[in-house]
Amino acid sequence: MQYIVALIVLASVLARIEGDCKIDTSEELQDTEKKLLKRLDPLTTKNELFKFRDDPYTYEYQARICNVVDSSKPDSGIIQVDKNGTKRSLGTIKKVNLKAGTNWMMLEYRDGDKYHSHCKGLERTSVIMILCDSTQLEGTMSLIEEHRKTTEGDCYYLFELYSNVVCSASSSSIPGGLSVGSVLVLIFVIVVGCYFLFGFLYQRFVVGAKGLEQVPNYSFWKDFGNLQADGCELVCRTQEAGPPRTYKGIGDDQLGLDDDDERDDHLLPM
Repeated sequence: MQYIVALIVLASVLARIEGDCKIDTSEELQDTEKKLLKRLDPLTTKNELFKFRDDPYTYEYQARICNVVDSSKPDSGIIQVDKNGTKRSLGTIKKVNLKAGTNWMMLEYRDGDKYHSHCKGLERTSVIMILCDSTQLEGTMSLIEEHRKTTEGDCYYLFELYSNVVCSASSSSIPGGLSVGSVLVLIFVIVVGCYFLFGFLYQRFVVGAKGLEQVPNYSFWKDFGNLQADGCELVCRTQEAGPPRTYKGIGDDQLGLDDDDERDDHLLPM
């Protein structure tokens, strides 16, 4: 009997998870949207309930990805609760539209409760922008804006959610989203490590070197510090130059003249 009950519960859960979000039949490209819907399976299976408020606080919002939020609002994927506890459906999971690009996806819930005095009395619509964050499955959801135009029917609620389910392969291939500089440093360290490792093995087992001679290009690395010191001294030398030498002209040394003889020349008779 326990096994039968477990199977019934499992079947109901699977049916709820797999059959909740339904593409709007009035839209084209349903096959493409179904593929996009498949990418949301990790979020749908997790069935996380997102609760958050606007700022300043006027309403509380509750949302799920392709799952019903509250049984009092059938098929509602996202609801709005005011301070008095009144709930409004902002869109249902039975009428969904999806669009996607590089590292983002737009999930649209349609056919919510109707507006009263604005937006031409149309049903409420919610748009959830799911953006790439390779570090987490589901981040926090927040309200970006409530777009309302009294004279036009262009009304919607815009929400934002970060998740790795929309990350492209190139964005999620490196855990943690390493920068280009980090990747270059990592490559440099690997190349240097391979150089010393394989060079050591070659010197040890092929050349037969012992001790420090096993280091590849040992003579170069031995003089490397001296070369750096010479270069630094050449570029950064701060020693003061000596006093300038006295110019005596060409051939003075050969004539045996000195400084005293030069000073006494004016005393000689003409």
